[in-house]
Amino acid sequence: MKKRIVITGWSCLSSHGLSNEEFENSYTSKVAYTQKENWQKEGIGKQYFGEVPAFDILKELPSLKPPFPNRYSSLGILACLNALKDADLAERADLLETAGLIITTTLGASKAIQEFLGKLYTKGPDKLSPFVFSKATSNSILGDVSRVLKIKGPGSLIYGEDSITYGIDLIQNDHAEIIICGGVDELSETSLLVAKEMNRLLEPDGDEAIDQINNTTARDNYIFGESASYVIIESLESALVRNAKIYAEIVDHKQFMDSKSDKVIFTRSSEDLTFQVERFLQQNNLATTDPILFYGSACLPWHVHSYEWEALGNTSYNYLYANSKILLGEGLSGSNNATIASAILGLQNNKFPSVFKDATFLNTPPENVTMDFDELELSQMVLTNTFSTGGNNTLLLLKKYESEWKK
Repeated sequence: MKKRIVITGWSCLSSHGLSNEEFENSYTSKVAYTQKENWQKEGIGKQYFGEVPAFDILKELPSLKPPFPNRYSSLGILACLNALKDADLAERADLLETAGLIITTTLGASKAIQEFLGKLYTKGPDKLSPFVFSKATSNSILGDVSRVLKIKGPGSLIYGEDSITYGIDLIQNDHAEIIICGGVDELSETSLLVAKEMNRLLEPDGDEAIDQINNTTARDNYIFGESASYVIIESLESALVRNAKIYAEIVDHKQFMDSKSDKVIFTRSSEDLTFQVERFLQQNNLATTDPILFYGSACLPWHVHSYEWEALGNTSYNYLYANSKILLGEGLSGSNNATIASAILGLQNNKFPSVFKDATFLNTPPENVTMDFDELELSQMVLTNTFSTGGNNTLLLLKKYESEWKK
């Protein structure tokens, strides 16, 4: 028998702040990134960038013992701790004993690797600590998060896919009742420099960010914004036993590979998305007359229009379109769970990002797509579309959870 699975916790570290409260107060109305020019590397220049505020992990976890985590792992630890607190699991050692941990990343410990190689070539192997090497290994974050927060169930680090889909499978196959699904990437200056050299960054033109993004007609550009985000999923039975807060119920999910994707994350096939969305919604017996809340993951308005809107416009359903990544910036694997968190908050409190609905690229939506949420009754369903470098796409269908007695 297929288990019912619900979302019982979330978190998002971003340039909005270090707490869930700061994210919730900002994700619908404030641009997270600012102009930055004080880089250590030469050649980056003035760029938009969203940076997670500085923090000391030892202040968050005073009992932490050496070896201390690097910044990459610290982002993952703090974001995971916030999610555990939100789900009332931070003090439940009995449940964390069997809870699973899945973390997805795109860049991995790339900054630590770059620093390790730099020291190796400039100072020689005799000057390198073995702890430095261990922090530069790809799966260091998984070991750090599970060790520090005492999460002892099944765990895995994955690249370029959504962690929540693996979590769903683990619960359905009876490997765990609770899975902590994370996405973390630390954006290094090298990544920005490479993107600049490829002419991929939307560079400041003197206007405020909101004005520039609303008015620009530039294509194939994006803005980087760091984030580390988690969602906690568990079987409905487990959630009810411990009287957990339930944000939403997972109806279905679908992973597919984009036929057009290359090394650039935004090279995507709208035809593929049209086909997959139409078939996915039909398989779940959704009526074409009822509006579906669609949470997208395109980074800037040009990509919303040329990819997600073009795809949705060729389906037979009606959509309320929302997107929080435009405000956050592209955080690679850190962004996807932030989209899911924004979606469940939208279901909960009827708040949706609409800062860029008047953007030049967004003033002619397809007839079946709107960003005017006041005009339509709030949908009970939300469909998220997230995608990763390498071509992986994930559709996740969620609905408001209603207890049996309400039904």
